[in-house]
Amino acid sequence: MNIPNERVFKIFKLLLKHDKGITGEELSKLVGVSSRTIRSDIKYLNSYLKDKGAMINSATRAGYILEIINKDVFSGLGLANQSPEKISLVSAEARVYYIIKKLLFNALQNKQITQMDLADEMFISLSTLKLSLKDVEKKITKYSLKIISYKTKGMQIAGNEAQIRYCISEYIFNRNQQEDISTNEFYQNLFVEVNLYKIEEIILTVTAKRVIKLTDMAIKNLLIHIAIAIKRANHENQIVYTISQTKKIEETIEFQVAKDIIDQIYMELSVDVAMSEIYYIAQHLIASKKYFDVNQDQVADNVEDMIKQMMLKVNEVVKIDFSNDKNLIEGLTLHLKIALTRIKFNMNIRNEVLEVIKNEYPLAFQIAVIASRVIEKIEAVDVDENEIGYIAIHFGAALSRKGIKNDINFKRAIIVCATGIGTAILIKTKIEEHFKNRIKVIKTMPGYEIDETTVASADMILTTIPIQHMQSEKIIHVTHLLNKNEMDTIESRIFGQVVDSELAYEEFFREDCFYKDKALKNKQEVLEFLTTKMIEKGYMSEKTKLSVLEREEASSTEIGNLVAIPHPMYNDMDTSSIAILILEKPIVWDDHHVQVIFLINIVKEKINLWENVFLKLFEYLVKENGVKALIKDKSYQNFIKSFSRR
Repeated sequence: MNIPNERVFKIFKLLLKHDKGITGEELSKLVGVSSRTIRSDIKYLNSYLKDKGAMINSATRAGYILEIINKDVFSGLGLANQSPEKISLVSAEARVYYIIKKLLFNALQNKQITQMDLADEMFISLSTLKLSLKDVEKKITKYSLKIISYKTKGMQIAGNEAQIRYCISEYIFNRNQQEDISTNEFYQNLFVEVNLYKIEEIILTVTAKRVIKLTDMAIKNLLIHIAIAIKRANHENQIVYTISQTKKIEETIEFQVAKDIIDQIYMELSVDVAMSEIYYIAQHLIASKKYFDVNQDQVADNVEDMIKQMMLKVNEVVKIDFSNDKNLIEGLTLHLKIALTRIKFNMNIRNEVLEVIKNEYPLAFQIAVIASRVIEKIEAVDVDENEIGYIAIHFGAALSRKGIKNDINFKRAIIVCATGIGTAILIKTKIEEHFKNRIKVIKTMPGYEIDETTVASADMILTTIPIQHMQSEKIIHVTHLLNKNEMDTIESRIFGQVVDSELAYEEFFREDCFYKDKALKNKQEVLEFLTTKMIEKGYMSEKTKLSVLEREEASSTEIGNLVAIPHPMYNDMDTSSIAILILEKPIVWDDHHVQVIFLINIVKEKINLWENVFLKLFEYLVKENGVKALIKDKSYQNFIKSFSRR
């Protein structure tokens, strides 16, 4: 039997996640198809799993439950980690992704493809392809790219060369952050004329000589961009820089590093590229710069004043004064010097921990949104949510830093983090804030530097990436920037006990702000409905309503599991409130389906409770799947009763 299609694959993933059962109605809402289609897909999936050590039990009150009959057979197949790359193109989303990837593969070789050939390759009709192409064009406008067609040759991606390269990196290479690029067969075949292993060796040699310690992720990304640059340059696709741009880049250490790398590639591999590629590699180094060791003297002239204005604005809006936090100011100064360069160059950067930051450090992210507006006003630029996420890491560390104590009696910890110094600082401050004088972080470092001596020097190694070349009970893998479960794991592993504490805040919910079975069509209608109702009841002003819309524009507030939690950046009211809306049917919010919306509106005098309320909602609705009962029952009293017990 063929591998399940993309929709069936999604159902399989949901069954794995909901190990206590999920109903056909819930599946239909999460997948976006009818209950009849779900029944048909479950039947197909059950047949597929028949000889693979598992089955789906549908004869339960809890709904469908995936039962593992033979663990060895099932785990050996690796179904849970299977990539949907080879899945047939059933959904519109899968078709759009396939088309973009195909066009970008072609862009690496300056090839075109006709609509007819692409439709035949995808086993879809020409009319279906044309509908998908409209969605493709919407997606690639993020990179200021478009699709152009030639009568005889076909169609291809067109636009700014730098943006084409960033788009290639995003869609083709950034989907699996754990792959070893230099030895992976896929990349070896794609870059058959490029010695990836040797180039990686050159990168490590040059950066070591220049005393620059890049993160593991930065090294991987740099290798990818050099390979893309060589491939595109071979087909005479080059980036053009203005005199002012080249002068700015030449003033940086990254330019010297890039020049050394390109020189060594030419000397050792005889790969000759245009001078502009040195600027491109330097530009990418600046864009992805997340060093473990940084020069604290490198400060942009206007950054100090910008940070002062950020602190003033944050204090004005949320009543939290960070102006005396020297660690925060130094961290932001270093970060913004790097970030402002890439923002001004309109350079894309991928934040690998964005969703974790948004969902598990919501107050820090909210503060970062406010701070980013100051940057936008001063620099006349747009700050996207990936950059906001990195700024949030610094504020998250500052929020966690209060109450830290120093003592000589402590366990020694080393942090290994692929994403750089900002994330490492957040983990460090979370550890020291939570464990007080019991754990001290003695070092942060990239994964490739871990050896037996390093492991022996510490009581624990906290790592956000797999350390495949070293085995030790001291190594603790953290995947969510130290959420409560991971804190409990560390507590149990290191000290042999678990500390559990719960906080409840129920004063914000109001029965007169509970709405159900509303037939609204999209996010805009939902926000208009809720904010208008709140204004009518005196819980929100027009100014706060605009702030809700501004916050949503900065970054989507959907959190998964059919839930969105919109909220304002600014609240000028005296009373806090939370409105609840249960839609008649799910709608597409931005990327996911949403049926339950919580509009949180907490006065700035109680902003210290904002994160606790958000996290408790996230825990109950998403992690504990409380949204299931809320959608089924649609009772305000029962929701409050159930939620307050958590």
